Amino acid sequence: MKRWTRSRERARCLGATALLVAGLAWILASARPVPPSLPTPARVPALLPGTVARMDSPAFRYDPGWRVAPQGADTLEPPDPWRQPAGVVEFAYQGEELALQVAMGDYWGYMYVTVDGAPANRLAQIWGNGDSRGRPAGYKPFLAPERQTPEGPSPTWVRVHRASDSGPHRVRVEVWRSWGQVPLRAVAVDALPPEPWPRWPGVLLLLVGAGGVAAWAMGPIRGAGARLVRPGRRVARLHTRLRTPWPTGMAGLGLILVAGGTALDRWWLADLGLILLAWAGLQRPSLWVAALLLALPLYLVPVPVWPGRAVHFVDPAIWGGLLLVWLHRAVGFSGPAPSTGPGGRPLPLLRHPLVLLAGVALVAAVDASVPSVAWREWRTVFLAGAGFALLLGAAAQTEADVEAVFRGWMVAWMVGGGLVALVGVIQYFTGWMVVQAEEVSRVRAFYGSPNNLALYLERTTAMALALALLARRRRLAWSLLAGVQLLGLVLTFSKGALLLGLPAGVATIGVGGWLALKGQGRSLASLWALLGVAAGVAGLLLPFVGTERFQALLDLGPETTGGLRLHLWRSALAMALDHPLWGVGPDNFLYVYRSGYILPAAWWDPNLNHPHNLVLDWWTRLGLPGLAVAGLWWGRGLWRRAQRVWSGASAWEVGVLAAATAGLAHGLIDASYALPDLMLVWVWLLGFREGSSEAALPGSAR
Repeated sequence: MKRWTRSRERARCLGATALLVAGLAWILASARPVPPSLPTPARVPALLPGTVARMDSPAFRYDPGWRVAPQGADTLEPPDPWRQPAGVVEFAYQGEELALQVAMGDYWGYMYVTVDGAPANRLAQIWGNGDSRGRPAGYKPFLAPERQTPEGPSPTWVRVHRASDSGPHRVRVEVWRSWGQVPLRAVAVDALPPEPWPRWPGVLLLLVGAGGVAAWAMGPIRGAGARLVRPGRRVARLHTRLRTPWPTGMAGLGLILVAGGTALDRWWLADLGLILLAWAGLQRPSLWVAALLLALPLYLVPVPVWPGRAVHFVDPAIWGGLLLVWLHRAVGFSGPAPSTGPGGRPLPLLRHPLVLLAGVALVAAVDASVPSVAWREWRTVFLAGAGFALLLGAAAQTEADVEAVFRGWMVAWMVGGGLVALVGVIQYFTGWMVVQAEEVSRVRAFYGSPNNLALYLERTTAMALALALLARRRRLAWSLLAGVQLLGLVLTFSKGALLLGLPAGVATIGVGGWLALKGQGRSLASLWALLGVAAGVAGLLLPFVGTERFQALLDLGPETTGGLRLHLWRSALAMALDHPLWGVGPDNFLYVYRSGYILPAAWWDPNLNHPHNLVLDWWTRLGLPGLAVAGLWWGRGLWRRAQRVWSGASAWEVGVLAAATAGLAHGLIDASYALPDLMLVWVWLLGFREGSSEAALPGSAR
């Protein structure tokens, strides 16, 4: 039997190794070669396979209003540029692949292309977006600010149509706006080099093979890890010299010094605070995690660490925290790291969908059109999320009372929300760093946008409200914390938070609170305070009802926020259907949207970097596999939260579920996860109490 088991394990290892080799071979074969230079465009009488034609060739038939030269074809401004095209050109070609060389740059223009009366099949086709005749057509915007040069727009080859036969085929190109930019430069028929192989199959094979090898080697790795962290005689006595009597106070002092050094731009002061934090975290890694959760809404504020050098702390805090956990065990502050959590459960990361999600994001990133931003988001959002899940599980297991650790982390997270909300309130009354929009002053604290502050505060506010209404003790403290955050949230004037996020959170508190109080045999009178919360928010907003921001709530006109959302969702759906498998890659929505899918009615706000809907966001960012894994992660986490609330769990569980539903509701019309702070908050909310004791949950509301 043992021989059979060993043979099977060897076979699995060999299979995984074969996948690794196949993946590497695919990646090498799909390496992007230097594209061969195309023939110089020439003046040709007909468009035949292998030709690259100038726009002044006799093969093209122009409507009046064009200026044609060997360099390309330019348009003139029509009498009504919003209702009629700037120019139309028709031609015929023989061959299979048609490509146009167009001018891409920082200007607003677009074209519609039909081939044989049907939409050009290599361009975007968006429902309801027809040409001037009202017919469906392939659509291509020319907006690409990253391609603008000092000499003007960049000539770019665009594959327009792929036919199943050699034709002849009739083409109609309708150009809108674009006057003075020479939008059409050349036409190629079966002349462009073949498209390179996609790299994602090779990366997928590498990941699967690496996972198989890692699974085979997990036993020896665990044994080596246990020996590595087993302290020797000298090391066993080292922790007694490093231990201090007040690690919590040391961590608090370190936080104060880091904050002071950052505010005063004194790197040595910030470094001293980081040293104290690391020393405290070495003794109790949970303190390091608490500091990270406390400071999370300040992730955009760079911390000075050297003269002229500052860093954003989220990535270093996650990986530095994992290093501290390892050193904590290696020095001898606790025993060797267990392979399972309390109750025999495996470590959270080993069964966490975030591992698979990070792998999906990696595969989606390799073929992104702008790889630099794709890799940055993969590292700062998806890989950091997986690392944070591991840090939560590993740090919690260094403490004897895991339940108390999770609660302490939750308090730190809510206090961080309260502090950033207090900054927002101060901003509103002092006018410092507020955003004036639609006749209201919107606060943003340390974020770039009031909406980003609202996305964070709605979750901490829901948690604090649940504790203020349902907890057994410290209700005054929770009420003060909830009041500050609620005021800060209102002053963001975020319609998504005030009309979707907050109501969803309050409704969850109402239902979950009723179940929790009823299960504990307590009075339901405290739930009436929810009506007071609703009345208070309405009273705060009442003076602003007449402002433009709230008067235009139901206005879906072409230049309103509501109308823009509808146009954006149409474009995002078309993008998702055109890239169903792996999407367009992490953080690549902006570039693909404004250069390929932005509708003419949405021209006034082209710089949108996400589709403002969580389903479309997952689909366009990571494709259907990413959408499925995200659904598994969120669905599993929310189902467990809901089960605990249904069984009459504590105020803490009700608050976690309320915070999650608030984030999901707001995510229907805005961002929900694809920012470093929001991703870590989701990891924290969906991982709350994972691996901790469940015995005290039903009656532990405090």
